This record gives sequence, C-alpha cells and structure tokens, in this order.
Amino acid sequence: MSSFRGWIMLAVAVASVVLLPSCQRKPVAQGPFYIMLTWNGGACQQNGSPGVIEVPYDENVIFQGAAVLSQFQVQFPNGSCPFASCPVNSPNGNAVNVGKPNPNAGGNTYNYSGMMIDNQQCNPAPTGMRIKPGP
Repeated sequence: MSSFRGWIMLAVAVASVVLLPSCQRKPVAQGPFYIMLTWNGGACQQNGSPGVIEVPYDENVIFQGAAVLSQFQVQFPNGSCPFASCPVNSPNGNAVNVGKPNPNAGGNTYNYSGMMIDNQQCNPAPTGMRIKPGP
C-alpha cells in the first residue's frame, strides 16, 4: 500500500512541476496612468511637480485637471510627441485619454514646448515626461 501511495505522490509532484508553471497569469498593466495638471499662479505642475515625471510605457495615459478646469492644452515640439496625436487638447476641460506611448518612446524624455490651463499660458510649463523603458 505504501508503494502505491509513493507512486501517487510522485505523479502529483511531477504534474505540479510540469503543469502549474503553464497556468501562471501574465502580469496585467496597472493603468491607466493619470497626469493631473495644476495651475499654480502660472508655474504649472503635473502630478504635483514642475519637473519630469515617469510615465509607464504600457499604460494608457490620461491628462486631466487636478481640479475642475475650463480648458487645457499640452504641446510638444514639432516631431517630438510620445503619443499618436499631439497636442493634447481639451477645449472644455474634460479628461483626454491619449492612449499608450508610441512603441519606440520607451527610455526617452519628452519636454513640453508649452502648456495652457484655463486659457492662461503656463510660465514656465512643467518640464515634460520620461517614458519608462519596456521589458
């Protein structure tokens, strides 16, 4: 009887080594990633910072006001935009989902060329964003 039990335990051990790793889930993106814009007397901020923020390469990015805004626009220099469409424009202040960064954007820093919040030019605008490199 103990020999039969040993074979069963061996079969279960082999099955767990062979089958269980294939049942593991792939990591799921945490997204979306929010960039909260703030008017701070003209020295605008994003996510509470005037500097470069880190943005995940694999999550949708949503620009919106940290408080209710009537309008905002985020501009990148010509030819330097990590998203499919720029500038990021919200004429009514609603959140704007710009999607995931472009596939080749990972590991690069993208500075802003300008930003307007509530129809007022930010001076200075936050520096920009760095797209985290992919795997």
